[in-house]
Amino acid sequence: MEEFKKKLQKKLWISTFCCLFVPFVLIVMQIITKKDVDYASGMIYGAVSGALVTAVFNLARMYTALHNEDKLKKMYIEETDERNIMLNKETCNTALIISLVCISFASIIASFFNIGISIALAAAACFTALVTVVVRIYYNKKM
Repeated sequence: MEEFKKKLQKKLWISTFCCLFVPFVLIVMQIITKKDVDYASGMIYGAVSGALVTAVFNLARMYTALHNEDKLKKMYIEETDERNIMLNKETCNTALIISLVCISFASIIASFFNIGISIALAAAACFTALVTVVVRIYYNKKM
């Protein structure tokens, strides 16, 4: 349990650093580039805001678990439960296959309208497939 507590404390510090550092970097980059807020920067701010809200909820959850033994034990059981681990692995495998098929299908459909979008979607599908193959090779050698 002590190892899990140390691991949780490390995650807490990393998450806290990211929650403080990322908004600072965005503000500094906005000041340095003196760029008007446009669609792209709005998308970036929206994505970062969503990630920060999620990180703050996770920080609160980890902080309360570190200061409450019952919640710490419950969190430990959740993270080490074999059924949950297998469920996550199967979910990720299925979601990856569905995502690759959908992106590939979208690339084919987009080719009728805009070749640039079609190529971008095809490149995303190829990149995702390549990362999957590399990770699978890594884990085959590791295990």
